[in-house]
Amino acid sequence: MQLAVSVAVVLMALFAVTASTEVEPTEPSLSQRFENFQRNVQTFIDSAGEKTKTAFQEFHNSEPITKARNWLSERFQQVKDKVKATFSSDGSA
Repeated sequence: MQLAVSVAVVLMALFAVTASTEVEPTEPSLSQRFENFQRNVQTFIDSAGEKTKTAFQEFHNSEPITKARNWLSERFQQVKDKVKATFSSDGSA
């Protein structure tokens, strides 16, 4: 009788050990959730960064902005030339 009980206990323990190793978790662990979250945030940031960079480049190279930049450069050069002409002719006095 004791042998039958011992064998039953050993079999139950063996069954419990094998059943626990076969069961795979259906939900990710907390560390896996954080890794997924980190990966998703990094993907979003990379995507947003690329889109922002492209938008700024398109804005910088747009026709109205290029025309305004050229106009300002020409006006600044004219002012520099006037200042240079004014002070170079005054230098003799």
